[in-house]
Amino acid sequence: MTPPPAGAAELSSAKAAALQEVQRAIGEVKEAQKSGDFARYGQALKGLDDAMTKFTQAR
Repeated sequence: MTPPPAGAAELSSAKAAALQEVQRAIGEVKEAQKSGDFARYGQALKGLDDAMTKFTQAR
């Protein structure tokens, strides 16, 4: 495994878990957008917003 670049910050376990949730939510937004289901798209955007809030609040 390649070490992180110099100066790279390591994420706490809470921050890393929140980041995974953000990445999952982004995937859901993309899939909902492709499907053309606007109700699903709106729910996915809400999920992404919630995930971003958790990420910014994680320590």
